[in-house]
Amino acid sequence: MTALPNTYSCFTEKGESALPDDKYINELHERGTRPIIFLDSCVCLHIIKVVDYGKSARNIDFSRIFSLKEYLTNHPRIKISPFFAFLELCSRVGSLDNVKLQDFKLRIEFFEQIPLKAFKRFKYDFHRDMLVVKNIPETKGDLMKMVNQVLKNSYCSLLKIRSIALKGLTKNKAESNIAEFIHWMINDLDIFRGAEYKLAMNIFGGNTAFRKMIGLDCKQNDVKKKLLGTAWDMFHSKFAANSFRLSEALGENIYPFFLTSDANLFKIFQNLNLELIKDGNKDYVSSFMLTSDFSYPHLDESFLEKNNKTLLNDFVDRFDKEYSFDEEKVDKMIYELEMENGVV
Repeated sequence: MTALPNTYSCFTEKGESALPDDKYINELHERGTRPIIFLDSCVCLHIIKVVDYGKSARNIDFSRIFSLKEYLTNHPRIKISPFFAFLELCSRVGSLDNVKLQDFKLRIEFFEQIPLKAFKRFKYDFHRDMLVVKNIPETKGDLMKMVNQVLKNSYCSLLKIRSIALKGLTKNKAESNIAEFIHWMINDLDIFRGAEYKLAMNIFGGNTAFRKMIGLDCKQNDVKKKLLGTAWDMFHSKFAANSFRLSEALGENIYPFFLTSDANLFKIFQNLNLELIKDGNKDYVSSFMLTSDFSYPHLDESFLEKNNKTLLNDFVDRFDKEYSFDEEKVDKMIYELEMENGVV
């Protein structure tokens, strides 16, 4: 693997990772598997800003962008994909904004194609040099239908975490808070959300850096925006960090690397021990994780073994249960939890 200086955080389904070297990239291709680097929305926006404004771009760490560009130039058999980031950045009330999607796509393609030397010296003008205009065809089928299912379940889960957190995050409430959230997911939401569970473990377990992911300390008017942003981050990072799920969804063998600028999101996924336990029969959107890392100030180490045993028992009990998304039910739960959180 290739550890890059001054670049973004990277993880795979096995946890924290450097970007692959040529040897590993070639091994993947020989096995009939295509390696892809999926970008989160912030990384995409950083690239787009630099393409549009060059050295005048603001609030950009140019060293990160240059490091990524150098890596791609030196490893031509692996490509980047903004697919999941674009779903977030270009969505509008259950559909995609194709004009915005085309604008962003052209800029990412420009970043990929421009020579490294010209890019680092800002010897380019996107509007002058992007000569080939490629029209993006209208998407076939209801792409956002699947997205909305995952997004709503995630948003609902984040609202529940925040609702529990508002009742108290003291050490003596940590285990009962976690138990309440697990019980709610299994019995009310009817699906176990792995990444949201890991986030809940961090918040209820006393890792205060994760509070901002559910807007505990932000202005009330910003809470909903923060929760939706975290739900989107969870969505594309979970897909991009699981080769089995992603290959099923896209119909080809893919090994994903996920590049993110969000350190907290990265920490949720970086220390996975068991990557996937499928929950929900044939529904590959549903899964959960068990972890061996333990760094929760409010929890005793014996809690991890006890809690993992509980989760395994729940998994066994639900093994033959096929999950079916009930949008009307989830919408009702979201409304009630938004009321509890004061974000309506």
